[in-house]
Amino acid sequence: MKSVMHTFFRICVYLAIVVGCWLPVSSYTQQNVSYASLTKDCLSITWPHEESDLQPDDTLHFGRLQNGLRYVLMRNAEPKDRVGLYLNVQAGSLYEDDSQQGLAHFLEHMLFNGTTHYPPGKLIKYFQSIGMGFGGDTNAYTGYDETVYNLLLPSASEKALDEGFLVLADYARGALLLEEEVNRERGVILAEKRARDTAASRVRKEQLAFDFSGTKISKRNPIGKEEVIKTADAALLRSFYDTWYRPENIVVVAVGDMDVTQAEALLKKHFAPLQGTPHQITCPELGNVAKKGKDTFYLYEPELGYTELSIGTVYNIQPHADTRAWEKLQLQEYIAVSILNNRLEKISRKAGSPFTEANVYKGIFSGQFAYINLVVQTGKDTWQESMALLKNSLEEMLSQGTSQAELDRVKKELTAHLKKQVQTAETRDSRALAKDIIRKINSNEVMLSPEQELELYLPMLENMTLDQVDRAMQAIWGRERRLYEVVGTADLRDKEQSPEDIILKSVEHPVAVDGFTWKDDHSVKFPYLEINTPPAAIVSREFDKDIKVQRVTLDNNVVLQIKSTPFQKNQVNVAIHFGHGKAGEPEPGMAMVAEPFVLESGVGRLTAEQLKEALAGTNIEYRFNVRPESFVYTGSCLNSELEQLLQLLYTALHDPGFRDNAWKTTQQRLGQLYDRLESSVEGMMQIKGETFLEGGGRLYGLAEHQQVASLSMEQVVSWLETAFQSAPLEINIVGDVDEEQAITLVRKYFAGHERKPAKSSPAHQVSFPTGKQENITVHSSIDKALVTVAWKTNDFWDISRTRRLNILASVLDDRLRMTIREELGATYSPVVYNRSSRVYPGYGVLRAQLIVASGQAETIAEIVKRVAKELTNTSIPESELHRALEPTLTSIRDYKRDNRYWLDSVLSLATRHPEQLQWPLSILPDFQSISVDDIRQIALEYLQPEKAAMVIISSPQ
Repeated sequence: MKSVMHTFFRICVYLAIVVGCWLPVSSYTQQNVSYASLTKDCLSITWPHEESDLQPDDTLHFGRLQNGLRYVLMRNAEPKDRVGLYLNVQAGSLYEDDSQQGLAHFLEHMLFNGTTHYPPGKLIKYFQSIGMGFGGDTNAYTGYDETVYNLLLPSASEKALDEGFLVLADYARGALLLEEEVNRERGVILAEKRARDTAASRVRKEQLAFDFSGTKISKRNPIGKEEVIKTADAALLRSFYDTWYRPENIVVVAVGDMDVTQAEALLKKHFAPLQGTPHQITCPELGNVAKKGKDTFYLYEPELGYTELSIGTVYNIQPHADTRAWEKLQLQEYIAVSILNNRLEKISRKAGSPFTEANVYKGIFSGQFAYINLVVQTGKDTWQESMALLKNSLEEMLSQGTSQAELDRVKKELTAHLKKQVQTAETRDSRALAKDIIRKINSNEVMLSPEQELELYLPMLENMTLDQVDRAMQAIWGRERRLYEVVGTADLRDKEQSPEDIILKSVEHPVAVDGFTWKDDHSVKFPYLEINTPPAAIVSREFDKDIKVQRVTLDNNVVLQIKSTPFQKNQVNVAIHFGHGKAGEPEPGMAMVAEPFVLESGVGRLTAEQLKEALAGTNIEYRFNVRPESFVYTGSCLNSELEQLLQLLYTALHDPGFRDNAWKTTQQRLGQLYDRLESSVEGMMQIKGETFLEGGGRLYGLAEHQQVASLSMEQVVSWLETAFQSAPLEINIVGDVDEEQAITLVRKYFAGHERKPAKSSPAHQVSFPTGKQENITVHSSIDKALVTVAWKTNDFWDISRTRRLNILASVLDDRLRMTIREELGATYSPVVYNRSSRVYPGYGVLRAQLIVASGQAETIAEIVKRVAKELTNTSIPESELHRALEPTLTSIRDYKRDNRYWLDSVLSLATRHPEQLQWPLSILPDFQSISVDDIRQIALEYLQPEKAAMVIISSPQ
């Protein structure tokens, strides 16, 4: 069940506390041993299915070498001709002793800085030279229980597999750990610690320590302690490496478009010779949480931007084998928690609700602790009402139980999801599969196929009773320990009572909150709009044989573009573009308000929550966005659900629901968002920095909060209604779709409403602040600065020029990585990109952005300009261009087999910009033709130091 839960349900924030290194055999024999005995020496030696009555997916090939290393191989067709390789070291920050805090993550970094076959400085260049992007195609992360390295090979050839396994084998036992590299890398890790330091991350760290008080979890964090990072040497790192990086503690996973027999032979070649060292292993003792008591936690953190409160419990459990009976119990608990989550979501949307968002998180941490948390976001002055309502809602469900309608909704949702997994299994993504295999192995779960999951869970679902769900809910909360937490903007300091006593009093003597007693609402059926008009007439129909796109023009200014693809089995994506979007925004901030307001409002006869209930049992998802050039509704579904998705989008356009309560909720949430943004360097870049680079324009940045708050609902509705009612529609459909059926459905649902010919888009002129500098101070306790150095480029429409600007950005990005990250250790992940405008004629910006210490900001900005100028002085070496181009060419081959590329980059607004339809034909040869002279010339034109504009946003030192 957990595979479904992780895909379908919200994953607890605890599981997200990992740190990534981003720049971003012989066959086994069945053994009947218990899970507890397997883990007592910290080294797992069997597979989860070897102690289970569940059998794994028979397309998985399991193996074990004589040295103890285990592996899983699986052939999978997507992405085509690519293979994901993963090295799963089953040790993370919980395996560190007190003097080693941060070593697991430090080691993750060091394995990119010198191994047996790849000396320092060679590995990343090697990856790039064969078409792998650092951060995208090669990466790693460190968690509490695991450290995982991954490669997405650009080819499934024998040579690529051989080299890929060589890299992983070097990670496993070939680390050089040179002292000079250790000293160099510690600066990068401290820069990463700075970059990841946010109000939210600090709050989560403190909450974790509170929730798991009494355990080792409360005293560990993957990033580690600063004093350890600053003083760790090669010998200390080697000690941790030799203890835990040993074959019997490693699982290799390979999933992709490969020959499994060939892959197994190559894996054995590189991993069979590996041997661990005779280091003494001391198993981590995790401890236990308290079994009873009411514990309260308070943290004043105004930079969080909102007040978050929760009711929860954490309790000790014994490790379980993953059996059919265990899965049935987990399914019952999952359904109970889902029902409670649905209730809280519905309450958050009711008029007068004191909280604006609600989530329920449940899971198992490190195999020994179960947790559940009810979490809501509220304002600083409404936390007591929110606590009372949260407590009442929980007690109401525990005392009165659930309703059949609630159970039926979750059953339908889960059944639809399980069936979708079967229908889409043929074109699953290898990366997602590999990650799921690793997660399951590390959680002692059996990896089932989608067909097996459906066969296992569907009978359980069909026979699930209210009594079973209610008993599961009682079991979850039948613990004597309760945790009550209030964090964020609510200021409970300097009172006569301690904050903890105030919180406890609010729980024991809650304030009155009326009008929120639970009851089932009667949902209006959907669809409810009747179609009484004849189908729209076809004015013209064309088929572009080069890119295989069908274009149909109807007689009411509706244009349909369809591309049928095999890339995602049984799946369809739809986008409806209309109006001018943000380019036509009458007042600043309207676009920002409109997106959440429209979605929060639902449709005319159904609230957002009723609409979710009406769609239960489908796999339909949809969004509304205000893009620079248009409004757009996007949706996805199974191809068997296309008619229902078009009914939904038709209803959203022709019977939108603009509700007062949705407006109030949207403004509350945006207020909380701005409080967060205004206290972070990243947020202030969106609010002030982008406006500076846009010469006072507002297409790419955010409006000021006061501008957003001063808007009225009537203003926004008036702006939207005109476009919703009369703007011409461009409807794009991409995926595994029957073209004739799609044409018939669009003619049926989008007839009868005459769409007026589009007016030309408003003219826009901007003035880039050439040679100017903007310094912005953020009132934050976090010492960091965001440095942006930018150059004006040009608009989007000379596509050959835009492509060369993108490669120039890649070259500069790599040089800044080597100079400022690798040599100076001053930043974690420099980001360089070009954004050429589709709206402003002649306007584009190539920018470099870096997070650094506040005191280094000016110096780093000058280094960025110096490195950029070097690109104008001499031509770059062919090898450097090759390293920039090859990952791009690999990505292009993937893009062209991705429905999102065709929907967003080719068909999107092609009725206004028909030249886009030719771009897929030229994209690969044009990039392949880029020369060092091209890059030199475009650098000379744009990257002169005197033309740069700078934005430095920092906190007071």
